[in-house]
Amino acid sequence: MRDVVVFLSSVLFLSSCAQVSSGERGVRSTFGVIDKNELPPGLHFFIPGVQTVYIVPVYDRTLNFTSEDGEREGLDPIDALSKDGLPVTVEATVRYALAPDQVAELMIDYGRPLPRTVEEKLLIPAIRAEIRDAVAQYKTSEIYSMRENFSSLLKEAIVRSLRKEERVYVRDVYIRKIKFPEKFLEAIEKKQIAQQEAERMRYVLEREKLEAERKKIEAQGIAEAQRIIARQLTNQYLTWKYLEVLKRFAESENNTIIVAPYDQRITPLLNVR
Repeated sequence: MRDVVVFLSSVLFLSSCAQVSSGERGVRSTFGVIDKNELPPGLHFFIPGVQTVYIVPVYDRTLNFTSEDGEREGLDPIDALSKDGLPVTVEATVRYALAPDQVAELMIDYGRPLPRTVEEKLLIPAIRAEIRDAVAQYKTSEIYSMRENFSSLLKEAIVRSLRKEERVYVRDVYIRKIKFPEKFLEAIEKKQIAQQEAERMRYVLEREKLEAERKKIEAQGIAEAQRIIARQLTNQYLTWKYLEVLKRFAESENNTIIVAPYDQRITPLLNVR
């Protein structure tokens, strides 16, 4: 009989205790009325049937708006329309935590279970709305051309919106990916190819132009040289040059005889052997 009493006492004791672990807070409810004093980590007693202790995590949590499976189910990437009416898809991750000393107030305002109610009533709608509003302010081409800056704009807008609820700490916002329509990307690729081809043609034309300029300058130099030489080619100079050439031929050991035309004004210098 004593063992039965001990057993029942143990069961009653355990059923009237709530264990709050590190990284959690407890919220006690008496007949449905929330006690605003949070329960810190440790063992806490309550009256079964009269009181209930709700365990609320206050460690960092993440909301993943991605095509991959995240901590929170059912969060698809955020679809939005740009200023020119094209669909743009944004994948994002938001890391947040509940203020440990405000979980009772949050439960009163948002209901339970926390933090799911805060996510569904505050975080998820605010994040989706901020991203859609930001996308709607720009054309698709503008978003594409400033992707990095646009990610920063999205992050700032989300943080600014969520800071209105001071009882929720936004740790970080990470824009994972911005997706554009396939036809838009194809048009961008064609445009880039056309630009590259235009750059190549400009390079070829510039190179040809420089080559033409070089040839022109070279031709001008040759023509100028010829004009200078022509002015200096007098009969006396040509006669002297002619005789110099004949002399080199005559003095060469490879020649035995040289026959050169001349008139009365030219006397060849020959060394005939």
